[in-house]
Amino acid sequence: MGSRFDLDEIDRTILHSLRCNARMSLQEMSRRSGISDATIHFRLKRLKSRGAIERFTIIASPAVTGYSVAAIIMLQTDTERHDEAEAALAAIPEVTEVCGILGEYDLYVKVWSRSLEELNCLINDRIRSIEGIEDLHEMVVAKRVKEETPLV
Repeated sequence: MGSRFDLDEIDRTILHSLRCNARMSLQEMSRRSGISDATIHFRLKRLKSRGAIERFTIIASPAVTGYSVAAIIMLQTDTERHDEAEAALAAIPEVTEVCGILGEYDLYVKVWSRSLEELNCLINDRIRSIEGIEDLHEMVVAKRVKEETPLV
């Protein structure tokens, strides 16, 4: 990730446009914002090179992909093996988020599975067996109300 730099109104307009529709053409963005295509092109290159844009991606529908069961797992780790546990969790394909947190638990992990049975196997066979994990508390997500990236 790049170093922090100040975003001006043009940068924020571009980022907001892409956040709403990452497939928007430069011409359409220019038409909607009143910023020239050349300026948008230059700013996009600069935003990417400085790390303000980490990647362009899609958000696939969990219902369509079959990964319709999400769970939040709060983990306590052994201080000596915390980094190893973090890396092992991040390497599991079904794990979509690993965050270090403050409080009673050390890590917040979000996982996706196709069924409750698959989730149970994921937690008991793959996550609990990771060296350095001392305790965990899992919660199955009943309803996703909002899930977005931070505002620009």
